[in-house]
Amino acid sequence: MPAWVEINILREPKVEKPALIQGLPGLGFVGKLAVNYIIDEFKLKPFAEIYSSYLILSDGSTGVQIREDGTYHLPKIELYACTESKKHAILITGDVQPTIHGQYELVSRIIDLAQRYGCDMIIALGGFQTPIERELGKVYGVFNDLSFENKFKDLGVQITRSGAITGACGVILGLGSQRNLPSIGLLGATRGDYPDMEAARSVLKVLSQIIGLKLDFSRLEKEIEAVSYTHLTLPTN
Repeated sequence: MPAWVEINILREPKVEKPALIQGLPGLGFVGKLAVNYIIDEFKLKPFAEIYSSYLILSDGSTGVQIREDGTYHLPKIELYACTESKKHAILITGDVQPTIHGQYELVSRIIDLAQRYGCDMIIALGGFQTPIERELGKVYGVFNDLSFENKFKDLGVQITRSGAITGACGVILGLGSQRNLPSIGLLGATRGDYPDMEAARSVLKVLSQIIGLKLDFSRLEKEIEAVSYTHLTLPTN
């Protein structure tokens, strides 16, 4: 049985040569937290919704996700247009990642749609798992064009020279290269065992410089402080 994929265009985005920025849930929820912060800060509205049999609930079952108000929806991926940056962007976020067997197809369909609006660059945001305390707060990067190397060094990004990037974050980088699109990955160092807002902040600071986005971090700083305070006051036994 063929997979079911439905793409609903809610409105036509007014973007010029946007970067396609991936922020689906992943390690430490770094990419999702970063993209959702931009969405919330600028009160962006989705211009497209993607539904598919490749999108299932986080426990691996099929069904609907229930909202706080009692309504529900199928798992979905949403696309947002950000024109507040010098380099326009199309932001990808969602409830879940596509299943392993559907990642290539869904990511390819998303790139197809982005290129329809002139997309000329891919930026994948994610987490870089590390148990080493001194590495937390760093941003690691990969690229498909050596011209990015000096830019990364200027921004304090550590160039990753081994390992693998898995899931939608890796797939979108691979497919971007197949289409000869400049493609980079920004990975925030994280322990990976809980949503890591500090790693998301580090990634956002680099991303904002790359796309020319003036971002107010005050709300994020307060959220990080609140989480840190909660961790400090939790009982140890």
